[in-house]
Amino acid sequence: MTENKLTHVGIVIPTSFELAPFFEIWPQLETISEIPWQIYRTTIGALTVDIIVSYIGPANAAAATERLITREESPQIILHGGAAGAINSALLPGDIILGRSIKTVCSREILAVRQSLLLSASAIRYLKDGRPVHIDNLPGDAHLLQLATTVARDVCKKCPPWDGPGWPKSVSKRPSQATCGTLGSQDGWTKSVDELAFLATTFGVDSEDMESAYVAQIAAKHDIPCLAVRVVSNNEHTGTLAKDEILPAIGLAAQRAAMVICGLVDALT
Repeated sequence: MTENKLTHVGIVIPTSFELAPFFEIWPQLETISEIPWQIYRTTIGALTVDIIVSYIGPANAAAATERLITREESPQIILHGGAAGAINSALLPGDIILGRSIKTVCSREILAVRQSLLLSASAIRYLKDGRPVHIDNLPGDAHLLQLATTVARDVCKKCPPWDGPGWPKSVSKRPSQATCGTLGSQDGWTKSVDELAFLATTFGVDSEDMESAYVAQIAAKHDIPCLAVRVVSNNEHTGTLAKDEILPAIGLAAQRAAMVICGLVDALT
């Protein structure tokens, strides 16, 4: 964590569905930018908090994070969160995953091509001070992770068992659980059980989303502490959401992610 006094926090949120719960928690949020990026601001204690909506996918997430960091008023830390699909079969809808580490993942076909070209399995690569950086994973900031763990456990106690779509009929309802794990990111939604097992065993990730690694990569390039918070909205091991169930599940997962992120901001004040 930066040694300077913390005054400014940046939050990157993928979609308007994942943004909506922040307005419920912080109704005083004000729009400070609409073109080309939607940016919202509030003050929590002595902290200025800016939220940017990236939209779905790696390029959007990276571009939005860069935009937030390189504005005249640059945040000193970056938080990120939203819904995610379970790769770890034990994780169920409503479970909170705090990004102890973040990786990029890919299909077995893409990995085979990368290996044939003598490329690393991970696509985390960037220039820093003119030199190429190639790493397997991006660690979440240790201080933020410690604070978020306490907050997430409190959120699990406050929230009722998952009452949205996607809970497996064969499993009795239980309270949500919070864990520190490894987030995996790629521009896709894995549905095949065989491919889910491949991602779990090959990359050792607990969940899948489309943005976390790319937000974290840009933060790392700028030496800014970062933490991603993801909440499971679906588990393809136990069943696939119908089309009309996807947005309700994402919305419910987003509520819990926002509760953790907002609670973490409170803990930073």
